[in-house]
Amino acid sequence: MKTKVRKIGNSFGIIIGKKLLEQAEVKEEVSLSIEDSKIIIEAVKSNPRAGWEEMLLKAKSLEDTEFLEDFENEFDKTEWTW
Repeated sequence: MKTKVRKIGNSFGIIIGKKLLEQAEVKEEVSLSIEDSKIIIEAVKSNPRAGWEEMLLKAKSLEDTEFLEDFENEFDKTEWTW
């Protein structure tokens, strides 16, 4: 499919046909990227924040020391004075 790049305000846009969007399963959002001088348009298939609420609730139920145990280093042991 060939289409023209059109000026839209201070930006540019293209018209993508309905059948092409249906084939790519585009609903409302797309992800844009550049690869080898090509503009890649991909359908966003899932909510990128899906599951965040469950992870946050789980994290709140854990104690702070469980998170900090793995971050201890030599500086923490010898240089800090209280």
